[in-house]
Amino acid sequence: MRLEPKVAAPATGSILVVEDESALAAAVIDALRDAGFTVDYASDGEQALVKVGEQAFDAVVCDLKMPRLDGKAFYRALASVAPALVKRVVFVTGDVAGKQPEEFLEESGCRWLAKPFRLADLLRAVKETLA
Repeated sequence: MRLEPKVAAPATGSILVVEDESALAAAVIDALRDAGFTVDYASDGEQALVKVGEQAFDAVVCDLKMPRLDGKAFYRALASVAPALVKRVVFVTGDVAGKQPEEFLEESGCRWLAKPFRLADLLRAVKETLA
């Protein structure tokens, strides 16, 4: 009897990527789409809030440091416009050395990844967030 290799089922769900670094955003979007997710993009928190108001998302991948409306302010605003979505945010950040980002990430209870991160780790975090 020959065993077939296990193939992971394609991921499903709609993900909003909120990231001001365009090269990183493109890599994250491609990885999520390749995994089977439907993906939309916002370059900052203000644009992300508009998109959340226009359509439903299953999860959000969000940078902490961005111009205009940063990840923390976006998260707090998200709590009032889409409260169910706040526990399905995965933060990515290059700023974990400071006390404030660390306290915020702990307080939010959300998953987070330090930049640079492996795309496989991001996919795992998103799938765990949706589980």
